[in-house]
Amino acid sequence: MNTLSILRKVLFFSLLWASLPAQIVNIEQLRFQRDSSRWLFQDDLSFNIFRNTQQVVDFENNFLLRYQRASHRLLLLNSLHFNFTENTDFAQSGFLHFRYVKQLSERWDWELFSQLQSDRPLQIERRILYGLGPRLSIDQKGNFQFFTGHLFMYEDDLERETGIQHFDWRLSSYVSMFYQYKDRVQWSSVTYYQPRLDDWSDWRLSFQNQLAFKLGAHWAFTVSAQLNYDAEPVQAADIPNLTYKIDNGLRIRF
Repeated sequence: MNTLSILRKVLFFSLLWASLPAQIVNIEQLRFQRDSSRWLFQDDLSFNIFRNTQQVVDFENNFLLRYQRASHRLLLLNSLHFNFTENTDFAQSGFLHFRYVKQLSERWDWELFSQLQSDRPLQIERRILYGLGPRLSIDQKGNFQFFTGHLFMYEDDLERETGIQHFDWRLSSYVSMFYQYKDRVQWSSVTYYQPRLDDWSDWRLSFQNQLAFKLGAHWAFTVSAQLNYDAEPVQAADIPNLTYKIDNGLRIRF
């Protein structure tokens, strides 16, 4: 596969990303930043191409559209991550996420969400989630924000290789922090814990951090790191309990 052919594929799939359906999805890095605008558009892009024993292309796109009015907030998020090499087909993962947030008071919100996921490298053919629960603002003073949320979540999970289907209730708890330094540097961190309610030995844990360095009015350079652990991943060969990812990319925001 030559470089021109690879670039054509990147363009084709980047145009299609919004129509496509990651173990624990992080929406905290994409949503609650201080912005009073009614509409918010944000797109995080990362692209890598490198060669060792073969040429590898890696592309990720995380998109956010937010609408807020009075005490109501609607969020639509879409993500696509894929990579391919000269000798293998591309591996794709992604999600489509919709969330409604109702502000109950200065500190309390109520959240409802629905999500569709797919992750070929981790052999997740389809994962459909529905959830609801409270979100508490612990601190929003100055340039620092600190939140926690505890949601009940129903999961319809279909394994890709085995065809096994799971129907489970989980707790989805998280703590998230956001800090902004002189309107130039932003840091966000979130930790998720998702045990199965009828079997607490089946749990997932995720640590995710991101730094964003503002380059202009609408552009920023981002560095992201993510570490995930799944106590009981899908029943397929060579699927690890522990996965991690480090990304560099660009953010566009309007």
